Amino acid sequence: MALLFCATAAMTQEKKTMEIGAPTQAILFVTNIADKSTDFSMRLHDQKANEIIRQVPYSTTKLLVTKTDGQKFIFVVNKSKWTVDVSDLKQRNAMILFDGQSRPKVIYDSQTYLQAAKSILANNKQTSTTQKKLKYEAKLFFDSIAAIPFTPSKQYAAKIISRSNIPVYSSQKKGLFDGTYISQTFTGEHLEKSSGIITTVYQQGKELSTNNLSNGVNYYTRYFYNKWGLIDSIQQLQNSKWTYSTSYQYLPHAIIITDAERRSTSIYHLNDQYQLVRQESIHFIYQRMDWVDYRYNENGQLMEEVSGQNDTIESRRLYHYDNPKTSDFSLWQAFDPTGKLTAESKITVQGNETTYLFYSNGALGMKIVSKDLGDHQYESVIADKNGKVTSKTIQKKEHSPIAQ
Repeated sequence: MALLFCATAAMTQEKKTMEIGAPTQAILFVTNIADKSTDFSMRLHDQKANEIIRQVPYSTTKLLVTKTDGQKFIFVVNKSKWTVDVSDLKQRNAMILFDGQSRPKVIYDSQTYLQAAKSILANNKQTSTTQKKLKYEAKLFFDSIAAIPFTPSKQYAAKIISRSNIPVYSSQKKGLFDGTYISQTFTGEHLEKSSGIITTVYQQGKELSTNNLSNGVNYYTRYFYNKWGLIDSIQQLQNSKWTYSTSYQYLPHAIIITDAERRSTSIYHLNDQYQLVRQESIHFIYQRMDWVDYRYNENGQLMEEVSGQNDTIESRRLYHYDNPKTSDFSLWQAFDPTGKLTAESKITVQGNETTYLFYSNGALGMKIVSKDLGDHQYESVIADKNGKVTSKTIQKKEHSPIAQ
């Protein structure tokens, strides 16, 4: 999270303005949108910019590296201020360097981008390993990285939905669900008790709403999308009363999800392939950050997740696949910080039936058998370690009666 300060009040003639204050450093790749020329130098600018962005896949508290369509930048060090107006640049594309100590530099020759940025990149690599515990301050965050001006395009949205592996886009990515689906769970000695009913409405894969009735409490979730199918916001209600909302902001290689009511935010960092490479969840009240790093193989399959809190690694999970072309794994294994195997799940598919076996410290703890009923309907049975069935869930499309 770079500590930026939004200067929306200074916008003139719809020109997007961003203010960056010390000690934050910045490497910005800018384009004069008034210059409509296209040539080889523009493609070379993108190529060299990507080389640097790959070295810093996500921004930190000390360094902001990004492509931006911002047209006016104000850089602040103590009482000194410098303004860079992209429309006044001598060329269509440029790199702006700000070391957080002195006047920003504008670099036009894309062949020299990497050499010019080396001092800033090296400085951040050295400090990242010895960085002191951060203080997570809500006001600084909400005025910071979310202020970067960026407008998602149709092509950008398509890549986010199809490649990002972000759970909220999983159904839209597959585009399978369409209509209203009702999921009901039965528990009790003879599965006679209905413990919850979930009604979910989809439109061409997009989840529009979810209504979860459980133990007399009604939880309702509503999703709002922009014209390209990206989520704008999600609203949560309990017994028809609003509880909180989350808003989504999209950047060239990141998605920021904020919940001002609960004083928390999540940042999804994306690589050049728009795969999720790091997730950070910052809780300003509790002064902590939970994070997950993701690693993929050459086929784009998720291979490893490493998770932790603040500076501490808490667990590691590995994924295994039977088919190099599928995104469905057949085995995952979880390890504690010492490398000890603590849990694993084995998945097998036979016809329309999928079996999940969950192990804890080498012993079977739970078994789930899910049967595909067609048209994205299913019946799922959960059994304990002794084979006793503890619950059954049935999902069917609306107007299809649910029976035990």
